[in-house]
Amino acid sequence: MNKVKLSLILISVSVILLGGSLVFLTVGRVVGQFFFGRSFAESELQDYVSSVLKQELNGSRCQAMDTDGNSYVSCDYTLVSNPEQTYSIECSAWGLDGFLNQGCKTRFPQYRQ
Repeated sequence: MNKVKLSLILISVSVILLGGSLVFLTVGRVVGQFFFGRSFAESELQDYVSSVLKQELNGSRCQAMDTDGNSYVSCDYTLVSNPEQTYSIECSAWGLDGFLNQGCKTRFPQYRQ
């Protein structure tokens, strides 16, 4: 009888810890993106423009939140060499996925069938 109670207690504690961890990671990601998302993405954009494009960034604006769940946020930017032309790109979002997917990539429109 004691083994059954001990097993139930261990299973309950495991479920609570796992569930709590998932809630903590989800809330942490949302709160982190809210506070750090924009500056993180704009830093990634700055690195991309200077190292890949070999240009100087004139101005930029990135979203703070990854709304489509692809670990990237949309950014618009201009270059010193052509300040009238606005370019669009996606840069990695703040969070665990963003740290794994560093940098920027071309933004493609999503077509639905």
